[in-house]
Amino acid sequence: VDRDGKPVNDVVVVASLHQASGSLAPAQPTSHAIMDQVDRQFVPRILVIRTGTPVDFPNSDTVAHQVYSFSPAKRFQLSLYKGHVYPPLVFDQPGLIVLGCNIHDNMLGYIYVTPSPYFGKTSADGSVQLEGLPGGDYAVSAWSPRFNETTDEITRELRLAGDSRQPVTLRLSKPLSPEPRVRPAKANRSDY
Repeated sequence: VDRDGKPVNDVVVVASLHQASGSLAPAQPTSHAIMDQVDRQFVPRILVIRTGTPVDFPNSDTVAHQVYSFSPAKRFQLSLYKGHVYPPLVFDQPGLIVLGCNIHDNMLGYIYVTPSPYFGKTSADGSVQLEGLPGGDYAVSAWSPRFNETTDEITRELRLAGDSRQPVTLRLSKPLSPEPRVRPAKANRSDY
């Protein structure tokens, strides 16, 4: 929730089991995730995946895009394309990947890569339910590009008894940044 107790949607939430408490669930074969481009925007704006997941970057837009990332966890560039299909990229390092388009400056997207199998994004009511957590000691963290907190993420420690459910509320201490404004495409813009 924000500092006024109102729900915040589209927040990445990850529960990480402390090493002394046990081990993470074994890695399962990873299905492909998709980071699409529609109406000159990344869809979804924030994608959260487990380390080792391949991501497809289709272009379902009516214009060409040149997707790139200079983030340390994954640097890449997909040259200008529309209709061309690139092989999926495997995100094998945890971290935050910020995406941009060299053609459309207002396009901004995020891929949050975590080694934990326990993650999700909050819905419109500010909640997310993480399933299958074994008992143990966890760090539950939340991240959003709209946070203005002192650190990149807010974290709370949690001890969970086996197969029990325990609600956790993470409250921001500072106001959120405004949602980024999407500039409408110019009517006479070329089909880049």
